[in-house]
Amino acid sequence: MMKRVFIISICIVTALMVLAGCAAAKDEGIPGKVFVYYPDENYGGLSPVERTLLSSTTEGKADELIKGLYTEPLIDHLIPVLNDDVYIKSRTISGNRLLVDFSVSYNSLSKTQEVLTRAAVVETLTQVDGISYVGFTVNGSELKDDHDEPYGFMTGDSFINDTATEISTYDRRRITLYFADMEGFHLKRTARTVVYTANMSTEKLIVQKLIEGPENGEKVYPTLPKDTELLSVTTKNGVCYVNFNAAIREKPYDVAENVVIYSIVDSLTELPNIDQVQILIEGVSDGTLYDTMSIDRMFERDTDIIQ
Repeated sequence: MMKRVFIISICIVTALMVLAGCAAAKDEGIPGKVFVYYPDENYGGLSPVERTLLSSTTEGKADELIKGLYTEPLIDHLIPVLNDDVYIKSRTISGNRLLVDFSVSYNSLSKTQEVLTRAAVVETLTQVDGISYVGFTVNGSELKDDHDEPYGFMTGDSFINDTATEISTYDRRRITLYFADMEGFHLKRTARTVVYTANMSTEKLIVQKLIEGPENGEKVYPTLPKDTELLSVTTKNGVCYVNFNAAIREKPYDVAENVVIYSIVDSLTELPNIDQVQILIEGVSDGTLYDTMSIDRMFERDTDIIQ
């Protein structure tokens, strides 16, 4: 009954938005285009389908996208993640956080179905201006992982997707990253739980997260330029070879040169199979990163720089 009331309310909101569309456009500008994420029928990955939002409010946009998650996409082999069995009973927006409460049948999803459903909902709804985080409850109880730890509020960055054709299964892992302290002379440890595709190496996952930088609430400072690209990463005989594009030599942040290097080295040597790190730039391991630190050697872990 609650589900029907919620869906009906979404329909009413959508109808009102259609009637008010022209007036809203005058005040708010051209309606924005976003994506609704759908899994394929085998739950092998997610694909985005473009959708135009008519609402000018955060609540209205969220309700439109939730309705979209129920809607059959007009693309072969894609299916909605929400249906008569697994549905949203209610949603609450507080500040920049959206909490969605699911029917108890959510707990019957397989691991792969659950991760893809969660990823689809979070990645779809965090596109709304004013919504940065999405949290899940099931019949009023906080959603927890296999270790009985709450997932908490998630962002789109909680999920790492390669292209949909590359995704086979998802895994969940806790990783340790080292970013700069606010003065830029030491490293500070951060721990983070991420969901990622199982065919992605942990080394690649760690470096990508370093490039993305700190998350909201982490009292640390980024070390790598946002334009940095990871060209390749391989590990052999305890040595991790990390190849970046030339953008890593840019210095957008006031961070010491050794802090940049050891943010990479100390993060990767958290893995038990890595003892040393060789940094390459465009396939070459000579010269300096910025001014003084040569990259023509293999770096070992430095714990003295960690604060």
